[in-house]
Amino acid sequence: MHSIILTVHNKGWLLEKVIGGVIQNTQGPYELIIVLDGCTDDSEKVVWDTLLGTSVEWKLLYAPDVFETQANNRGIKVAKGDKIIIIQDDMIVTEKDWNIRMEKPFKAFDDVFAVTANTAHNWVYNENSTHIGMEENLDNCWCDIIDHVDHASRVHSLPRDVFAVRCTANRGPLMIDHEDLKKLNYLDEEFSPQDMDDHDLCYRAYKELGKVVGAYWIDYQSDNSWGGTRVSGQPAPWLLKAHHKNTKLFYERHKDLINNRRLVEHRELS
Repeated sequence: MHSIILTVHNKGWLLEKVIGGVIQNTQGPYELIIVLDGCTDDSEKVVWDTLLGTSVEWKLLYAPDVFETQANNRGIKVAKGDKIIIIQDDMIVTEKDWNIRMEKPFKAFDDVFAVTANTAHNWVYNENSTHIGMEENLDNCWCDIIDHVDHASRVHSLPRDVFAVRCTANRGPLMIDHEDLKKLNYLDEEFSPQDMDDHDLCYRAYKELGKVVGAYWIDYQSDNSWGGTRVSGQPAPWLLKAHHKNTKLFYERHKDLINNRRLVEHRELS
């Protein structure tokens, strides 16, 4: 069984299409767990209107505007499936049987912790960083301590039937082995409100479990103008400040791997 975790913040205008993409394209058995996180619009009404009367097994949870890291954990902790799939409220799945496709690397290889349909990559230390040792968390720029490299995704011309192994993987859509996730005690909420928690999780999976992550893409629609991080257009000051805090935390935790491990491996699947 697959447990699909969808966290929502004020996406009533898009939510019917997001949920509809799941209903139309997911092969069961699965459950859909929706976490309404600080919604002040009609998102709850859209959920009920879209799911009531369907055969979908679903749960509706509420969070007091805690943002992505904690909201994801809230949904995951009530999930029953052997695989967790994190999707976001600005993503419309368009590929039939997408969840079955995302599970292929798990079935083919016994060392897989997580599979993203988004982007996987490696991290390298930026020796020219101006932010190393800086105590202040700036709110007017991205933190430049590390750079992501070796990108693997559809937009980076990853072949469709190749599972591209890298050190970390982005959430959304992100499939994770549930039992392994429990062993790691879920996403680390020290990274709240959001940002870098998914990458920290991937490094912990390698360090503690010897597991790998990678990219294996599906078809879905998303657009930056839909406001995936609660804003559209330029990044909000709170997001930049969180990025500084969490990039520093991420680097201090994992600089041994960031400075010494760069994984580029392509595994073919039929």
